Amino acid sequence: MGWKTKLTAFAIASALSIPAGHANALTSVDKKDGGIGNTTNYLDEIQNISLDPKVENIIYPLMATPAIKKNGSELTVKVDAKGKEPAGWDISLNPTEAAQVEGKYTLPVKSVQKGSSYWKDSSSIYEVTVTIPEGIPEELFDLEVSYTGDGTRITDDEPNSVKVVKEYKKDFKFMHLTDIHVGSPRNIADPANVTEAGMWDPDKSKRWLYLQKTIKQVNLLKPDFVVMTGDLMYGQMNPQEYIYEYEETYRMLKQFNVPVYIVPGNHDYYAQDATLADGAKYWEQYFGPQYFSFDYGPYAHMIGYNSFDWHKFDRQGHGTVSVPTWGGQIRDQQMEWIKKDLAENKATAQESQTSGLFSHHNPIWRDRDIWPSTDPNVQEYWKEYDAKHDPQDLSTLLKGEKLGIEYDQQWHGEGSHELIDVMKQNDVDISLHGHTHIDNITEQDGILYSTTASIELSAKPWVGYRLFEKDAAADTFNSYIFEGPDKSMPVYQDGNTSAGVVSFENTFKLPNDGSQVTQTATLTNRLNKPVTVNIPFYMKQGTYTSSAGEIIETQVYGTKQFVEVQITVPANSVKNIELTR
Repeated sequence: MGWKTKLTAFAIASALSIPAGHANALTSVDKKDGGIGNTTNYLDEIQNISLDPKVENIIYPLMATPAIKKNGSELTVKVDAKGKEPAGWDISLNPTEAAQVEGKYTLPVKSVQKGSSYWKDSSSIYEVTVTIPEGIPEELFDLEVSYTGDGTRITDDEPNSVKVVKEYKKDFKFMHLTDIHVGSPRNIADPANVTEAGMWDPDKSKRWLYLQKTIKQVNLLKPDFVVMTGDLMYGQMNPQEYIYEYEETYRMLKQFNVPVYIVPGNHDYYAQDATLADGAKYWEQYFGPQYFSFDYGPYAHMIGYNSFDWHKFDRQGHGTVSVPTWGGQIRDQQMEWIKKDLAENKATAQESQTSGLFSHHNPIWRDRDIWPSTDPNVQEYWKEYDAKHDPQDLSTLLKGEKLGIEYDQQWHGEGSHELIDVMKQNDVDISLHGHTHIDNITEQDGILYSTTASIELSAKPWVGYRLFEKDAAADTFNSYIFEGPDKSMPVYQDGNTSAGVVSFENTFKLPNDGSQVTQTATLTNRLNKPVTVNIPFYMKQGTYTSSAGEIIETQVYGTKQFVEVQITVPANSVKNIELTR
């Protein structure tokens, strides 16, 4: 067999060996989200993949913590000069890799001063404040920073890190995605899903098709921002798995054309090797901070936090690929940061501002409440836990792992009650989570707790995401429930992943590469609800008219004319848009 055949066959076998079942009080949840398995190293077959840290000099904004800024406003860029004395700053915005155009927008430097970072330990951090000029298009950009350090010219760039807007929208919309699981063998636990999984296909265009299709839908819906709540990878097949999974995940995420805010999940943070494979280290090198906050103008303040906040000892397999801990926890340092951030925001926020938190684990789903109290082993575990409050005690660790295999781990450790109290004290509106691969909406004490099904193909009832649309008049959100009491929006038609037919899509009659003067886009909506999408046309320079929808932006990039058309496609229908010069 070829490498792909051998790898696929093994991965199916590994996936099928993972315990499956139902957690008490929660339906359709894998008993052990941590997973177990063993495999040969993909590096044996794909030798060109190597560790390539992405966070170098720029430490804000980043791809996982982008900035959304208005034309004419200021942006403070944080740069780690790594011990050098910097001078001669040049800051610019460049079109993203996914934009298919070229261009460069220089950002005038207003001031430079020494700074600091709560997450990056360095004594040579500089804060460079620049102005976003009027006239820069309302798009997502890469940030490029160049300076002279001790006589050497240094250049760093950060993809998908700055979104420029003309105005912040009171009726903004955002999306919630979770558990994309690049590299997970569970994507092919059902052999019918092999094509959609594209598990390490040598042809990158066919790799992780389920994720590619999801990203295309997000780009069509074009929300103002996206939050992604962890488990980007699988990270538990062998000690060096993160080397290629982090690289692949980063490559995939660059396909978004909207700002995406990302926090880690348990699968991103395992420490399967004493010195090399600590997911927490890889996260900092590829995505930056494990917790942060951001504003969408005056209308939203969001905190992304790491709910897999455990000591490395608790996150590692201790010589095996089976981990003892995969449930939620927040420790004191992060909790104090969250308290401070929420309190400072509450002091200055306008009354109609949305305040939200997002993380991998849902704090209202605690193992102490979910595990059956009638089980004597559960009784013994909590008795021991309460006596020691030491998750690193070997006896506690082993008992927790055994019960986790039987009942799963949701919020397993400390911090849930305190976090919920802090949220209530600071008038938090929404709390967004993943981990379970199921849909659930729970309202409690005025807070909307939303758990969304996974993008991984194991999701129940289907692979899905949520679209939150703010009703400016009522200061509430709608559209986050697609169907029934809690279902998310399905990526695939009727949730059928193996058929590979998506719920909605766009196709172009001719290559959409800037070489055309006429173009036809065909929008197909297979949902039982209308969908409003944004279509990006790349044409030859000129003035264009659209046969349907509304042209909301047109911009020249070199020899290409970018034309964006917004259109609403009715339920279960097809619409054509003809663009002509």
